[in-house]
Amino acid sequence: MRKLFGYFLGMIGLSIYIILVARLGDAIFPMHLVLEMAYYAIAGIGWIFPAMWIIRRWYKPKDTENN
Repeated sequence: MRKLFGYFLGMIGLSIYIILVARLGDAIFPMHLVLEMAYYAIAGIGWIFPAMWIIRRWYKPKDTENN
């Protein structure tokens, strides 16, 4: 169940991130192609860090100790 939740959370989060990055890029760099390309290159790498956190949560072993 945790993997399914993580999958949907990742897809929704990535979709929101893409929309925000695209709108911000258009607002900040409307006519400067070189800066816009650099921005999208950096922003394209930026989504990796939250995705790594979600993937680590998927593969985290369950706590088998009963209290």
